[in-house]
Amino acid sequence: MDSKASEDVKISDLWMEFKDNGPLRIIAFFFITAFAMMSIGNAAGAYFINSNMHGTAAELSIFMALGSLPSFIFMPLVPAIKKAIGKKNMFYVFLGCAIVGMVMLYIIAKMDEPSMTWIFIAQFIKSTGVIVATGYMWALVPEVISYGEWKSGKRIAGIVNALTGIFFKAGMTLGGIVAPAVLAYVAYDKDSIQQSPLAEEGILWLVCVIPAALLLLAMFIISKYELTDEKIDQINKEIEQRSMNK
Repeated sequence: MDSKASEDVKISDLWMEFKDNGPLRIIAFFFITAFAMMSIGNAAGAYFINSNMHGTAAELSIFMALGSLPSFIFMPLVPAIKKAIGKKNMFYVFLGCAIVGMVMLYIIAKMDEPSMTWIFIAQFIKSTGVIVATGYMWALVPEVISYGEWKSGKRIAGIVNALTGIFFKAGMTLGGIVAPAVLAYVAYDKDSIQQSPLAEEGILWLVCVIPAALLLLAMFIISKYELTDEKIDQINKEIEQRSMNK
């Protein structure tokens, strides 16, 4: 942006950009939902292994490590996956994959003799879906910046990034409220290894049920995102043409 255009950027643009930029509102709600889901699920992971599965410290370490391992395997493949199935379909596939993993965790944990091996497999499936979907959502930020410039003539990347920062912090804050509230409601006893059936069910809701419900909501939200790769290419060409005509 040239100095003349920079002088026209105001604090009020923060609100105006959110009001006028439809794709920005979509990713705002997606960010809030995604980060709330991650905050709730991550907070309950240790409770799940310790209280529901009665796992060892080593098994807890493996469970938590499997929450990150898929990033090293699948994130490098994201461009090829997106090219093969498209942007929206990639979100649907991997958000769905995460939900499948959460359903598996719930079913396995409710078995009379749950297998820790299958718990690890379910955790890997869930984490693959979560990592790819929430990792790729950051690639949408430059798209909404370009859309805002195309619509208003101002490239206010700082304002859009500030707004996305507010969104993901709001989601994490929401998640930080839900987990303690549920544990308090089900009377989780932090000083006891053996929890009541209600407390164990509450932990399962935090690990599986509430995050899965949030992912379903996230799938609905992202279905409203209308900036295709073709549309973004057209927008960028028009922005470049405007600059050349000045």
